[in-house]
Amino acid sequence: MKIEDRRGEAVPETTVTVDDEELIDLLQGLADLVEGKREHLHFQQLGGPELVVQRAGAEDGAPIERQMDWWVGPLVLFGVVFVIIGAITVVRWAVGLVS
Repeated sequence: MKIEDRRGEAVPETTVTVDDEELIDLLQGLADLVEGKREHLHFQQLGGPELVVQRAGAEDGAPIERQMDWWVGPLVLFGVVFVIIGAITVVRWAVGLVS
């Protein structure tokens, strides 16, 4: 079991206090998670803390997120190359004005 905060850093200990109805909802939700009826589980109080439960291995992201990985890197690389070429062109133009 891994307990993490929003940044993904490990939390050594936490306490969750629930009443009987919340405990029943939690157990039913966990059963749905085990049976594959849900991908993850959210329990949230209005304006308060939230509890998210997901099965191990599900944290890799949704299929669309994994598909995005292959084109985000080249897109960023293309953008950086474009900015460098633009900066070189501006510097050449500025040197031409000074000369």
